[in-house]
Amino acid sequence: MQILSKKLAVSSTAVLALVLSACGGGGTPSSPPDRSAEGPETAETLTIAIASDEGTLTPFTNQTGYPGNNLVKMIFDPLAIVQGDEVIGLLAEEIQTEDNQTFTLPLRSGVTWHDGQEFTADDVVFSVDFYRENAEGDSAIDVSAIEEVSADGNTVTMVLDAPDPEFPRMILADMAIIPRHLWEGVTKVSEAGTELAVGTGPYMLAKYDNARGYTLEANTDYALGEPKVDTLEIAIIPEESTQFAALRTGEIDMSTRIVPPQQLEALQEQQDIGIVEGTEYASTLLLFNNGQPPFDQPEVRLALTKAIDTQDLVDTALLSSGTPGSPGFIHPKSAMAAGNTAPMYDVAAANAELDALGAEPGPDDVRVLDGEPMSYELLVQSTSTDRLRSAELIREMLSEVGVEVKVTSMDSDSLDAKVWPDYDVAQGRNYDMSMWGWSAPVMLSSGLIAQLLYSEPAEGPLNVAGYSDPDTDKALDALTSEATLDGRIDAAADLQANIAEQAPWVTLYYRNGAYAYRSDTYGGWTWQDGKSALHSFSFVDYDL
Repeated sequence: MQILSKKLAVSSTAVLALVLSACGGGGTPSSPPDRSAEGPETAETLTIAIASDEGTLTPFTNQTGYPGNNLVKMIFDPLAIVQGDEVIGLLAEEIQTEDNQTFTLPLRSGVTWHDGQEFTADDVVFSVDFYRENAEGDSAIDVSAIEEVSADGNTVTMVLDAPDPEFPRMILADMAIIPRHLWEGVTKVSEAGTELAVGTGPYMLAKYDNARGYTLEANTDYALGEPKVDTLEIAIIPEESTQFAALRTGEIDMSTRIVPPQQLEALQEQQDIGIVEGTEYASTLLLFNNGQPPFDQPEVRLALTKAIDTQDLVDTALLSSGTPGSPGFIHPKSAMAAGNTAPMYDVAAANAELDALGAEPGPDDVRVLDGEPMSYELLVQSTSTDRLRSAELIREMLSEVGVEVKVTSMDSDSLDAKVWPDYDVAQGRNYDMSMWGWSAPVMLSSGLIAQLLYSEPAEGPLNVAGYSDPDTDKALDALTSEATLDGRIDAAADLQANIAEQAPWVTLYYRNGAYAYRSDTYGGWTWQDGKSALHSFSFVDYDL
């Protein structure tokens, strides 16, 4: 049996980085140096600004992956935790497997829930069964791959329906364990109140106001380490400008909003302001509605892709604070990236390919294809500065190949309703093109990548582009059926080539991660890919 002791050595770049970096000239990407924070190592109270209410901070009631899921994980521990490039045991003392299908998890002793009740293996078994019946909410976990779960004393065994080398990172390190004695009578998880926000984690929910925010108090009985901050005040401040103004004056100690490129230099130069930064794997895309003409033709999508200068988008919209998108979607810093990740920008080729498709010049220099003018609406979120600027640049770029773009700005909820109505791709979609994005966890999971691309809604619940291609489906089958990471790396290369050829969307760029904090109050911030700086390692000295 392969015993991984207290650490499962799975690199965050060796794990499939398929899905929330400074660029040099000529489109060569580079990532910013990972910067450790400077400042006091402990603090009595920190005030952290978030943009909106995150519900009652149970795994079934938070509203966003970031920062909502990050806050939930401050209260509820999972069985494992990602630290840098490794998955290490948390509630589980070690992770044992010999085939990536059966996982044996001896649990740590001496762990208690916030209400003083003892944490047991029965709580883990209950949690898996409860998620199986209640897979709703942003932090709820799809455990359908777990065929069997059982407890023997203080050891839990999970048997999967197929080998999955990503299981420790994607499930064990993301599934918040809940207490059976509080949740076994709950039937409407969406209505779970603060009385159910009871975990084993380093912080306890002490106060909640849906208009003002939260107070989290350090768990002084935490068995897995020592919290470095006594109290975390989580303040709801919707406006980006207000958050950064409050940071400058010292009213808050950290903003969970990524620093806009236009403000980065000024913040770096201000006394008592620090920046923690690292590579972000969140993607920004230009979606095509693959279900309607002419975007149902890969030749049209590919021609338009070649008309878009992603390096110019990074330089202009992000002020060079990002990496141009790879044609195969996967971040070029990932070990999973295929050999050729260079952008496909070639205006001459785009014009030639549109000519070959029979797209003739029409009135006002707008091409006509199959009797219809190539004039399309591009949706963009009104609250995103870089996406608004990128949309305008894309409009100008596509005009160079005879395609007219009408940019429509709208609030995020309205845009979502057109692109992803009721978050159900089976309901179709109502757009021509749209700015879009997926958070870092999507790129860190082959399963989630598959859900972006599978043709059938049951297998592709994230396929908001309406993409359908049998060859891609076969490539996805090959990818997700591989039992080893090395096998998935090889299969991912084939998938990337397929995405580049089919162009279901344009991967425009990956923004740099840069978050600002008050260095005069606290300096314990650390970077974690996929979680930025708001995670428990920033607040806890673990003893694992």
